[in-house]
Amino acid sequence: MAKRTALRDLPPHLRLLAWPALNGRGSLDGVRVSLPAELAGNPPSVPCYSRGTTVEFDAVPGDSSGGPEFLLTAPESGPVLAEPLRLVSTLALWDEVVREAGVYASNIYLASERSVAGLLRTAHAIAPPSPAELTESLEQLHAMELLYRFPVAYKFRGGHGAERQCRINGWGRLLFRMLSDAGGGSEGDQYGIGAARERLARHVQDHRGAYLRGVRAASAAEDHTGARIWEEIHVEQPIPVLI
Repeated sequence: MAKRTALRDLPPHLRLLAWPALNGRGSLDGVRVSLPAELAGNPPSVPCYSRGTTVEFDAVPGDSSGGPEFLLTAPESGPVLAEPLRLVSTLALWDEVVREAGVYASNIYLASERSVAGLLRTAHAIAPPSPAELTESLEQLHAMELLYRFPVAYKFRGGHGAERQCRINGWGRLLFRMLSDAGGGSEGDQYGIGAARERLARHVQDHRGAYLRGVRAASAAEDHTGARIWEEIHVEQPIPVLI
């Protein structure tokens, strides 16, 4: 008998297997998602936070891995997981490219949802999702604990705003490594990782000075600096970042 587990109790990368069912995008073989009746009609991010949302994994024919993890990289999962996997991969690539270019040695934050949209546009040469769709996707990934997302630090903005800074976390990077190990690093991959890496590397080299100046300004920011730093970063950088 399949064991039912609270979505919040699963390892973060496995929580992504609930994405298709929560978003009405089809289903994955052997994955059944249930959510409390009172949450029906809410944005999918809401049941992602609820301990009442549960997942069951059944044995899937042809699976010899002993668990559901193989579904994350199975070719047949691509059509229903492409959106979140592309987003996770692009955020992870951005971290790598920024480090490789010597702009910032640690993990860097995107300054806002607008920055994430610019990143997706630059990496994939296509229009990103609508602002509302992108915000909801980021909130779901945050609820699944695959990225960090929170109000912009006071020292950067000088007050509270609607913007949320975000970056990939260790669980998101684990998922990205799994995709790469499964062949996701090739240029022909279904999530566009290889081509995205090349575009982002060129972009950072073309604008390296602006990114370095923004990182230095952010490093020197204090609580009284506020909006001045926020404006400087937005003026200088094509994809505004924070640290």
